[in-house]
Amino acid sequence: MTEIRKRVNVLVVNKDKFVLIFRHKNNEDYYAIPGGGIEAGETPEGAAKREIDEELGLSLYDLKFISEIKTDIRHDFNFLGETSDTKINVTGPELKHLDMAEDLFKPEWHTKDSFRRDIEIYPQSGREMFEDFIKDVR
Repeated sequence: MTEIRKRVNVLVVNKDKFVLIFRHKNNEDYYAIPGGGIEAGETPEGAAKREIDEELGLSLYDLKFISEIKTDIRHDFNFLGETSDTKINVTGPELKHLDMAEDLFKPEWHTKDSFRRDIEIYPQSGREMFEDFIKDVR
């Protein structure tokens, strides 16, 4: 039996801006919603705060649970997180991918008009939350 991966997806927002991570991996360009795995003994909320701190160096002052999506292989918790921080500072394991052409990890602030609409947003389990947020942004 395959173990179901539990993870969090966090759409990090500062007023009308939000973070997407531009990735270039396996010759494909895409955006990733920040997040990652939930560690043993960790709550989804705790994992969300830890992952955003590691991946982006941002502090969240408000974390809102949006949805939970289960499949045969994944169990994802989607959150909307607000920050007053503006400077992204990657500190976790992703640090080594910041300048790696074949496996690029590039967090970027966007507005609803600035991100590329010609590339996919992953994980799929976070797309509905993202699309709902984009509709509501002025």
